[in-house]
Amino acid sequence: MKRVNLVAIAVLGTLLAGPALARYENSFFDYARVLSVDRVATQAGNGENVIREDCRQEPVDQHHPGMVVQRELPPVVDEATGERIVTTRTEEVDGYDTRSYQERCSAQTEYRQPQTVAFDVVYRYNHQDYHDRIGHNPGSRVRVHVDNGYVEIAE
Repeated sequence: MKRVNLVAIAVLGTLLAGPALARYENSFFDYARVLSVDRVATQAGNGENVIREDCRQEPVDQHHPGMVVQRELPPVVDEATGERIVTTRTEEVDGYDTRSYQERCSAQTEYRQPQTVAFDVVYRYNHQDYHDRIGHNPGSRVRVHVDNGYVEIAE
């Protein structure tokens, strides 16, 4: 009885494994020629310019005058006329400088370009055209997976 069960299990396993193995016999990888590639881009920020304000702190130096003093210099005698000439000199005493910071802003324009999110690819395999969307530009040929006649890009 045990021997009959083992034979039955072996025959049943062979019957079930046959179609499964045949499935993998018709599955393989190959290469297809790329006919066209179209870039798929985002809609947001599609070439629109964005203006933003750029602000920074710039130093501002300021001079604060102190006291202004007039000083009289010793008189000078003019030799030709004998006249006494009195002159004065004006001086600033105890002035000081300060530095403060002022915010200065300017407008900056950012040029936003659309972002590529995928590529629509049309490729030909075995005289038949296929279309698929993938995440990179495949170039002139693409690797395909053929499974029982069904063709798809193998990434």
